[in-house]
Amino acid sequence: MRILLVHHRRRMGLAAVLVCVPLLLVAVCAAALVSARSSSHPANRLGDNPLARYRIPWTREIRWSSVVSIEDFPNGSLEARFEAAQTAVASQGGGVVFFPAGVYRFSESLALKDGVVIRGANPQGITDARQEGYAPPTRFEFPRFVPRLEGNGTPLDTAFKGIRLAEPEKAGNCGIVNVAINRGHIDFPTGEEHKAGRNRFVVGCVLRNAARANPDIPNAEAGQHPWQRYTHGHKAAISVYARENLLIANNRLPASGDDNFLQPGYVLRGRKGEKILWEEGILFDYDNRPGISANSYCIGGSGGSGSDGTPQTHPWGFRRGIVIHSNYVFCTGRNAIAFSGDGVWCAYNVVRFREGVVRPTNTGVGLTSGSSTNDNRAVQMRGWRWTVEGNDYEVYRNLSADRKTYINDGEGLMHEDHCNSTIKDSKVINNRGNRYLSIWYIGGIDGLLVQGNTIASDGRDPALNIAADRHGKRFPCRNVRIIGNTTSGHGILITGAPAENNLIVNNRHIGKNGRLTNKAEARLENNVGYTTETPK
Repeated sequence: MRILLVHHRRRMGLAAVLVCVPLLLVAVCAAALVSARSSSHPANRLGDNPLARYRIPWTREIRWSSVVSIEDFPNGSLEARFEAAQTAVASQGGGVVFFPAGVYRFSESLALKDGVVIRGANPQGITDARQEGYAPPTRFEFPRFVPRLEGNGTPLDTAFKGIRLAEPEKAGNCGIVNVAINRGHIDFPTGEEHKAGRNRFVVGCVLRNAARANPDIPNAEAGQHPWQRYTHGHKAAISVYARENLLIANNRLPASGDDNFLQPGYVLRGRKGEKILWEEGILFDYDNRPGISANSYCIGGSGGSGSDGTPQTHPWGFRRGIVIHSNYVFCTGRNAIAFSGDGVWCAYNVVRFREGVVRPTNTGVGLTSGSSTNDNRAVQMRGWRWTVEGNDYEVYRNLSADRKTYINDGEGLMHEDHCNSTIKDSKVINNRGNRYLSIWYIGGIDGLLVQGNTIASDGRDPALNIAADRHGKRFPCRNVRIIGNTTSGHGILITGAPAENNLIVNNRHIGKNGRLTNKAEARLENNVGYTTETPK
C-alpha cells in the first residue's frame, strides 16, 4: 500500500513530496507533516494560545504550535479525514486539527484522541458568545433526526451524534475551540471508577439542537406507541468531566428552532396509572435539556437521606481547577448550568429560560401536576469553596398539564441537600436574577459570603434563602455574611444552630413582603425595607 501526500509551494511555502510505503511509515509521514507545517500554518496566525485571555496557567500545556489542517487530508469520508489528521498530531504528543471557515457535514460522531484539539477559524466581528450574532465561521453539521410517527418510528442511532472522547479514562490536553455545531452535543465523560484525564475544555462554540433522546422512551408498560420519542433530562448539551482543570467558556447555546417536532396522539400515564391519549401532541423540545454540566456528580445522600459528600467519601466530586465563564445558555427546562468540585468558579454567564412553557410531561411518560419537577434552575452548585459571581439569569417555571398549575421548580442559584455536600467557604457575589438564591436544607454551613446581588423571588420563598437546618433538625450555621444585596418579591431568611459569627448588613428590599427572618443569631445592621423576625 502506498500513500502519496503532495504539498505545493503556494500552499506551504516549501517544496515537499513525501512518499510513504508500508503502513509502518505512516507515523513518520505524519511527523514530517506536523513538523513542516507547525511554524507557518495559517492557524498559527490566530494566536499561539486562544485561551490565553483566561490567564489559566495549564492552558499553556496544550501543544498549540503543533498544527495540521483538515485540508491536508483530502481522501475518504470527512470522518476518515479527521481520523487521519488527529492521528498525525496525536503521534507527535498532541496538537491541533484546524478546520478553516466553512461547513463540514459529518454522518457519525467524532471520537477525540488524547492530546488533540479541534480548532475552527476565529470569529469575526462579535467575539463575545453572550451577544446575539456571535457566529464562528467554522460549522459542523450532524444528521437531523427525521421523525416517523408510525410503526416503530425512526431509530435513535440515525441522529443525536456529537463529539466525544476515544479514551475517557485518560484523554487530556484536549478540547474544542471556535466551532458552531448543529445537531451535535459535546460529551467528555469519565471512564470506570471516575477515572479521567486532565486539562479539558470547550471554548468559543455554538451548539443548536444539542439534546439527546431518552432511550427509555417509549415505555411499553405505559402502553406508549413505539414511535414516541422524548428528550433526555440528564444529558447536557456540553458535558465535561476531568481529573483536574476544566474550562467551559464563551460558548453559546441559543434557541434551537426548526428541529423541534410535535407528536400528536402521544400516550401518557395518568397520576392513577391510567392510560391517557394526549391528542394535541407532545413536543420533542431540543431546549428541554441541561445546558452545561461540569464535573456534576451526585456527592451525597438522596434528598438529605444519607451522609453529605466530602473529599474523603466522594473525591471525584471535589476536583479542582473548574472554570465556567461567560457562556450564554438558553433553556425551556432542566438545569442551565450544573457543577460539583472544590473551588469552582462559575462567573459572568447569561442564562435565559422561556416563559409560559406548558409541560404536560416532565419524564416522557407521566402526566405533570403541581408536585412534579423539571429541575428548572440557572445554576446548581455542589461541593466546597465555589464562587458564583456576576451571573445574569431569568428562570421560569413550566406550567403543568392543566395549564393552570406551575410545576414545583424554578430556582435561581441552588445548593440543595440532594446529592450534595455542606457549604464551606463559598461565595455568591454580584449576581442578578429573577429567582431566589436557594441554600436549601443542607445540613451545615461554615463560611458563606452573599454580597452585592440583586435577586427577586416570586413570593413563595425568600429571595435569599440560607437554610443550614434540614427537615426539622438544627445544623450549624457559622461565618455567614449577607452584605449589600438588593431583594424583591420576598426578603431574607437565615436559619441554623449552633450559630456563630453571622452578619446581615446594608441590604435593601424593594416593594412589599420585605421580611427578614433571623434564626441564626446574625448581627443586623442598616438593613432597609425589611420587617425583622427573630423566632426561636
